[in-house]
Amino acid sequence: MKTKKRIILGVASLVLAAAAAYATSVGTVTLRTLGYFIGLTQGTDPITGNPRYVDADFAGHNLVNLVMGRDVSDTNVPSQVMAMTFACDLSSANLVVYDKRTSNVVATIAASTSVDSVLQQDAHKAGPNRAHFVAVLQIGPNGNPTNGVLNGYFTVAGRLNLNPTNGCPQPVEVTLDRDPLDRLDGDAELSGNEDPDSVPLTLRTGLAHLIGVVDVVTDGGTNTVLVPRGGLSIRRELPMVPVSSN
Repeated sequence: MKTKKRIILGVASLVLAAAAAYATSVGTVTLRTLGYFIGLTQGTDPITGNPRYVDADFAGHNLVNLVMGRDVSDTNVPSQVMAMTFACDLSSANLVVYDKRTSNVVATIAASTSVDSVLQQDAHKAGPNRAHFVAVLQIGPNGNPTNGVLNGYFTVAGRLNLNPTNGCPQPVEVTLDRDPLDRLDGDAELSGNEDPDSVPLTLRTGLAHLIGVVDVVTDGGTNTVLVPRGGLSIRRELPMVPVSSN
């Protein structure tokens, strides 16, 4: 049974690598993204022995720590933060770990297996300047036997501001970032203590919500965390330094 799981993960890794290569060929943007995830795991009542829910909420920085093999509450590497990459034709999206010291993506948390979108072009714009999207992101194995993630997925629904000249997601002044579906979708900016950001919120590319499942390893023990609700604040564009082939 364990051998079968390793084979499945290997195939998934090839698919994710192909998707990432295609995204690069059509142009991508990398956006600082904050996240908060409502989590539930299976527990047991210590008195009756009956099953019960156990809260397991976590934020973007906690997920980054696990993916990088650190304790979930580690604060020693503030340069590594959560981000999202989008292909400029909205054909793919990745949830990633971005390192501010190297201005590059150092790990992929989850990569899209499908992305669908609808566009809108407002009056006096040269092209589509807004989009709503739904994406399924496959979580791949990362970390180590003590702390890490094994598998899982997120289904993300959200909206983006687009550059009307090339279609790439782009940030706008947060005071201008409004959509009539935000209230219906339950999308709102995260509070400052849910997933802190070192840069004040002045620019935002969009908002999203999600559901999913994450198989995690913490302190050497494995657990499955259901995420019945999560929120993403997709913010400013991050610089990317090309990686040398030498």
